[in-house]
Amino acid sequence: MHTLHRIIVALITLVLVSESVRAQAVGQAKPNLPRPASFRVVGYVPDYRIADIDPAVGKFLTDIVYFSAEPERTGELNRQRLKAKDLKLLQEIKKQHGVSLLLCIGGWDRSKGFAPMAASAPERGRFIDEVTRFCLENRFDGADLDWEHPANDIERKNFATLLNEMKRKFAPHHLRLTAAVAGWQVHSGDDFQAVDALHLMAYDAPGQHATYEFAVSEVTRLVEKGVPPAKICLGVPFYGRSVKDPAVSLTYAEIVNKHSPAKEIDQVDGIYFNNISTIERKTKFGLSSKLGGIMVWELGQDTNNERSQDVDNKRSLLRAVHRTRESAIGNK
Repeated sequence: MHTLHRIIVALITLVLVSESVRAQAVGQAKPNLPRPASFRVVGYVPDYRIADIDPAVGKFLTDIVYFSAEPERTGELNRQRLKAKDLKLLQEIKKQHGVSLLLCIGGWDRSKGFAPMAASAPERGRFIDEVTRFCLENRFDGADLDWEHPANDIERKNFATLLNEMKRKFAPHHLRLTAAVAGWQVHSGDDFQAVDALHLMAYDAPGQHATYEFAVSEVTRLVEKGVPPAKICLGVPFYGRSVKDPAVSLTYAEIVNKHSPAKEIDQVDGIYFNNISTIERKTKFGLSSKLGGIMVWELGQDTNNERSQDVDNKRSLLRAVHRTRESAIGNK
């Protein structure tokens, strides 16, 4: 009798375990759209444009990246462009809308200190300590490194070392670490593993500088290099460039004020830009591809700023991202 009882119990247990495993497998196979918190909307705000920002934009963002401090070759953090009144405004937006604040370090003409700093262990340590201290003292949620660009294998290896050491320093404080990258950049393999997200600068290509097709190809390029889609925030431009002369550019707000193009039009007067329809299409691509989110360069160029004639904000690209995101995840 005891033997029969044990056999019955064993059979019941086996059935329950099998059902549990099957249910888990079905659940894992079921497609899921990203939750609001998992599909981020990241907006850069440069120090030279923050005066144009309407604090209300915070309701449409998960992250604001304040551009930018600069790395010194000796490891110090150059904060000359960071103004107390700007930090206060960012904190007010954070308090009101719950956005995360990241400090961007570097940029196109602000990256010359990265290579010598990253090559030296003492300078790297000093830099990491200073960035960590800044974040904690100013209630920032992390940092974004924008090294444009590591020039060779040694610099790429040093960048990966910097990111990994910074991540270890950040971890006890629950600080986020991100990096701005171009799709064509060569990666060491260890760099993207250390970061929480890569902000993919999918713009400034020759000719029509930021087409939908170019965005897809840049994402594909990163994924083929082994970057998880969930770590990629697809960058979209809130500005246009001349097709013939890339030195000529206009903000999206300037394009709307001057030309008022239909939302399906992406080129006027030789200037290529992303209008509402293309921004919506790129956002849908990001959602369907399970990317980490959308990144915007940059918020002060949108129509929802103090210099725009778009009083009712119907032309705002940021609001187009927000509408598309909320509609796709059923969180209107």
